[in-house]
Amino acid sequence: MSTLLTVLSVLAAWALLGVLLVGLLLVVKSLQSIRHWLEKTTMGLRAVEHQTRDLAARGDALTVSLREAITALEAAFPRRDEQGS
Repeated sequence: MSTLLTVLSVLAAWALLGVLLVGLLLVVKSLQSIRHWLEKTTMGLRAVEHQTRDLAARGDALTVSLREAITALEAAFPRRDEQGS
């Protein structure tokens, strides 16, 4: 009787280990899929960062150019209230 219980206990332990292994493999597969998408997202963000790294300098240059254009237009076309009308 004791031998039968030992054999059943060993079989139950192996079955439990098998179920745990299958569950862990399913979790690993899901995590690998998530990792794949995170890697793609990271690559895309790095590309955007690379393409936009000098926008601040270009924005500053644009601001200066627009201020110069506004100054030139104001000098060329004074406002009516400044003309004395």
